[in-house]
This record gives sequence, C-alpha cells and structure tokens, in this order.
Amino acid sequence: MKEKNNEDLSSLDKSMFTIVGTNIEVAERITTRPYSYWKSVFKRVFKRPAFITALILLLIVIILASTVAIGEHATPTDSDIGNAFSSPNAEHWFGTGRFGEDLWNKMWIGTRITLLFTLAVASIQIFLGVLIGSIWGYYSRLDMLFIEITRFLTLIPTLILWLIVIFLFDGSNSLGIMIFAVSLTSWVALSSIIRVQIMLTKNTEYNIASKVLGTPGHKIIRKNIMPKILPIIIQVSTFAVPNAIAIDSLLAFYGFGLVSSATPEIATLGSILNEVFSDSSWQVHSYLLIIPVSFIAGISLIFFFVGKVFADSLDPKTHR
Repeated sequence: MKEKNNEDLSSLDKSMFTIVGTNIEVAERITTRPYSYWKSVFKRVFKRPAFITALILLLIVIILASTVAIGEHATPTDSDIGNAFSSPNAEHWFGTGRFGEDLWNKMWIGTRITLLFTLAVASIQIFLGVLIGSIWGYYSRLDMLFIEITRFLTLIPTLILWLIVIFLFDGSNSLGIMIFAVSLTSWVALSSIIRVQIMLTKNTEYNIASKVLGTPGHKIIRKNIMPKILPIIIQVSTFAVPNAIAIDSLLAFYGFGLVSSATPEIATLGSILNEVFSDSSWQVHSYLLIIPVSFIAGISLIFFFVGKVFADSLDPKTHR
C-alpha cells in the first residue's frame, strides 16, 4: 500500500498504533451541540436593548404601584376645595382633582387595583383557555360538548351576563365578584384560538410518530404542540391591561365598577377615566385629561411591547 508520495505504508511501525475496533452505539449516535429551548428564548430576548428598556420601565411601574400611597385614600373624605384643580407643580406632580386629591397618588392607587384585577382575570383566562382549548382541539369526540357550552355563554350579551352575576350577589361590586363575573366568559376567545391551532398541528408527522410510539396525548400537547402556541398566548396576554381598563370603565359607567361613593379609599384607572369625562372640567384644566390618558397609554404600551418581543422569541420557527 503506497500513498501519493510513493511511501510504503506497510513499513510503518505497528506498535505506534492502537486498534480500537468498532462501536455500533457511537456510530449510530447523532452528535450535535446541546440545545435548550428556553435558553435560546432568553438569549434572543435579552439581545434586544428596547426589550430591556421596556422591562426596566415595567419593573418601575410595578414597584411604584406597590409602594406609593399605601394606606392613603384615593379621594379625601373631607374635600379640600381650596386646593382643587391645582396644575402640576413641585408638590403635586400630576396636579390635584376636583376634590383636592393628589392625582399622583390617585393614579398609582388606581394602577395598583387595576393590575390586581388584570393579573387575576388574565391568569384565569389563560389557565382555562389553555386547558379547555387543548382538550377541545385534541380530543375531537368532545367537540360538540364544548361547542354547546361556548354557544350558551356567548348567546347572552357579555355585559348582561356580568350584570346578572353582580345582581345575584346583591349588587356587590367587590373585586372578587368582578373577577368571577368577567372570568365566566374571558376564556372563550382564547380557547377557540388554541383549539384551531391544535387542530392544525396535531396531525403533523412528528405528532403522528409520537402517537405511534405510544406517547400519551397530554405529553404530546405539552411537549410538541404547546411551544407553537405559546406566542399566541403571550400576545393575547399583552392586551390584558387595556381590556381590564375598558371593562372597569364600562361597568363604572353603569354604576357597577369597583369604585363607588362607599369606597373613597380606592380607585382604578377605569374609574379615573370616568371621572374625567363626567363633567367638562377637563376642557378648562387640560391636565385632567392629558395626564391620565398618557399614563394609561404608556402602561398599556409597555405591557404590549414586552409581551410582543417575548412572544416573537418564543416562536420555534425563529430558532435553529
């Protein structure tokens, strides 16, 4: 045996070499770099400077909402008329309202209550939406059952259903009753979206292969299908804050919001908006409109941007 340079390989000293033989297990193994889905997600997310900025702003909002004006009343029990409608200044950063209340404190009290309401409703919406939507989409034999349930819940106008629930509890507008009323129907839209997505992906090749190998349905949903659905869930969640504000404003308009004359110590972002448009004071004192609208729009935009970037990073199609 000779190489191209005409050197005789048989003349090499065989003691310099060790015969290792063949290893079938090693030969069949596919060697690749270790891959972690979540590690890849967070790596992509934290490469975005805009996301880091929005996340820092979100943490600041949460900290301020949790600490500002703890134990104080949103609306003073004794109106300070002499201090009413004071424009923003060094003492009152957002100015004062019609009762002389500090709007800086009132906005953060309202943010605190609204975020609690949003967190509770969004958590129930996501949990029920994912659970029911997964079962509904994967197990086709239950299709008619869930169709009838959702048809019954959507047959009654949403506002009427909320008011019926509130009336059943003697017109109580407590936070728990509001959360229960809204959560009755909040999951329907998300579960329908997840159902469609699961129906589109459950018969793909890798899912059929998993079924053939005996993988149980709940594991296929959790491991194979859920990563493709997570971006949709996150994007739905980004609208939770503006939706909560809209719901509270709507119920407050009909006198069934979280805030009433009997609860001057609390406020919500929805009730603050209702107060702004309850009379024409904002036409004279423009800060009464500009500050709450800008504040609410800013918080909603921060939540949306953080959720949007995170949802894009969760999409398996953007990974290797």
